[in-house]
Amino acid sequence: MLNELSKGGGAIVGSYARRITLREMLFMQRFCDLRRHSWLTVLFRGASRLGDGPLWWACGLMLLVVGGPPGRRAFFAAALAIASSILLFKGIKNLIGRPRPYVTWPDLPCLLAPPDRFSFPSGHTMTAFAAWAAISAILPATSAFLLPAAVLIGASRVFLGLHYPSDVLVGALIGSGLGVGAVQLLQCQVLF
Repeated sequence: MLNELSKGGGAIVGSYARRITLREMLFMQRFCDLRRHSWLTVLFRGASRLGDGPLWWACGLMLLVVGGPPGRRAFFAAALAIASSILLFKGIKNLIGRPRPYVTWPDLPCLLAPPDRFSFPSGHTMTAFAAWAAISAILPATSAFLLPAAVLIGASRVFLGLHYPSDVLVGALIGSGLGVGAVQLLQCQVLF
């Protein structure tokens, strides 16, 4: 019976996650209308590419090299949060199976090749917010750079036609939780 309940609950969550509201579509349409400004397209493509990993590798290297003991703690917390994020978003995406916007909305061209088939939640956003939450919890001054970067990465995914706004919002919430959880886990010295 418990198995049947969990299947039913999963079906409800999956059904909700696959729904796109009119408000979300209108927001996305207005946001993507800004593509007429070529500088925005360049900015959002660059932000999305940084979210592919280069930004997090560079941050990790800096934390290890010049961060001292707090930097090393922030590095390990971010690494744990990012790894957890990747595992979780891949599982959720395959479970939910929400098609990407450009698949269901033919008038919306996709401006970057997607890394996978499904849209919900945004893995780039989840990872960005997981890294931000973990690092800035230990080194608060980094939030001035990392939070705008995470927001820009999330916004880029909508602008480029790869995700719906709700994909990004849920990715940001889950990623933030994973980042905070990673820091708390390390503070309990469960891993070290």
